[in-house]
Amino acid sequence: MCEANVYINRGGQEELLMERVDRIVPGEDNSIFMENIFGERRIIIARIKEMELVHHRILLEDIREESENHHLELWLEPDTDHGHFHPGEEVRLKLNKGYNMTSDSEAEFSATQAFWVNEGVVQEVEIHDHEGTMEVILSQQLDGLVQVYVREQGDQERYAITLVEVGHHHHHGLKAAGLPLEIVPCDYSHARLGESYEIRVLKEGQPLVGIEVRATYSSTQNREYPHLLTTDEEGRAKLFLTARGNYLFSVTDENIISTFTLIKSF
Repeated sequence: MCEANVYINRGGQEELLMERVDRIVPGEDNSIFMENIFGERRIIIARIKEMELVHHRILLEDIREESENHHLELWLEPDTDHGHFHPGEEVRLKLNKGYNMTSDSEAEFSATQAFWVNEGVVQEVEIHDHEGTMEVILSQQLDGLVQVYVREQGDQERYAITLVEVGHHHHHGLKAAGLPLEIVPCDYSHARLGESYEIRVLKEGQPLVGIEVRATYSSTQNREYPHLLTTDEEGRAKLFLTARGNYLFSVTDENIISTFTLIKSF
């Protein structure tokens, strides 16, 4: 095998940037282009510090300034670790605000609304502040595939959406919720480690071509999003799932930031 895992040294700590890289191209502007066997690509500002190809390991050194002004995004995560809810069970989702699935403790929530969509019915639901944690709690009478989304309006619009399975064996097609900027699963199925997962980005209901989609997972140790994807001519992008736990997809267009949480079984 001729692949290597790429790490970066930041402040004396090594972080995993990308797994199973088989192509790495240094640029004249201190950029390094990386591509792995799954087709994932990434460009980072760094220099190569060490290469241990026998051990399939490449170490980069960060040369970027530490101060970065990241945008804040919303995302939803379930209060369960088995990937779905049982009929009659209270569906409780945590609403987070931060970056790369790392919550910002100082972030404020304002002009925020939550909704669920089930079989064409849209219903607004309250957002609760439970000891400093923002939560969305759904009715115990719901069943099937339920889309839950949150919107925050202001100078910058933020949307967060996820798909909740209540009960078992729900595999029918999905319709978009109708958000101005939305990430939609191409087909509902249980996401499994070691398989590819495909999403589609829509703007006003139409495929958004050539847009960058950031992807991360709940156990990441990276400060930056570990995966960068680009949508094709149908607005689709595919990610090979290499980590356990929930994944987050995020896209930005003009003044709108929209995320989709892929709920996985641990």
